[in-house]
Amino acid sequence: MTDRSFRLLLTGVACGITAWAHYTWIVTQDAAPLAVGRAANLQIGHGHRFPASEEAMDAGQLDLFVLTPSGARVKLAPAASKPAVTASYTPREPGVHRVAMVQDRGIRSRTPQGVKPGGRDRNPNATQASRTLRTAVAYASTAGSAAGAPQPAGLEVELTGELAQGVWRLRLWQQGKPRAGVSVEVFLAGTAKAANAGQTGPDGGLTYRLPPAVKGPALFSASWREPAPAGAPFDFVNYETSLTASW
Repeated sequence: MTDRSFRLLLTGVACGITAWAHYTWIVTQDAAPLAVGRAANLQIGHGHRFPASEEAMDAGQLDLFVLTPSGARVKLAPAASKPAVTASYTPREPGVHRVAMVQDRGIRSRTPQGVKPGGRDRNPNATQASRTLRTAVAYASTAGSAAGAPQPAGLEVELTGELAQGVWRLRLWQQGKPRAGVSVEVFLAGTAKAANAGQTGPDGGLTYRLPPAVKGPALFSASWREPAPAGAPFDFVNYETSLTASW
């Protein structure tokens, strides 16, 4: 291992510890299920006390939209409202609505003069350069809707899940393909911290059995780091994705 690789490894470990100290999620703030024709209040939370948000993300960086049961895409307007980001959505049809968020923070470099936008092509003196992408999905249903198994929302990385007889069957996707070997955490409402739900298998899937009498919402979260594509002007990519569901 070269000195530069070793330095990047040490720096990467330190950054990984701090970068993933918080979770990101989407929840509906209304206790009742969605109702056709009635506005629902959505919240994008950030912090480590799910489902109570501790910090409002930069609303200007977020792409927020809903995929309706019939497949239409409805773009939403997120707005910062301490301590979270909020948005309103009025469903026009019954069924399971997939609320999705993407925060692509782009490429940034650590330099002796501080963190700067762009990769090594723009910052030749960078000690480290990386891209960071965060996504989140929430399942929100109208009353009486059959849960089924929602399809992927088409994000670069995302978790999908289906609940049956107290067992969540999850699958992690990356660019439309199953992503194996990634640890997934679960954060149940009312608990003090997240717990390990397991690691995705060759098909990107894992199963998680809920503790007895547990009610939603629940947050499933995965974060990992991988080397940048060959020839890219940065060293690695930070991925974080979450799935929130109630039942």
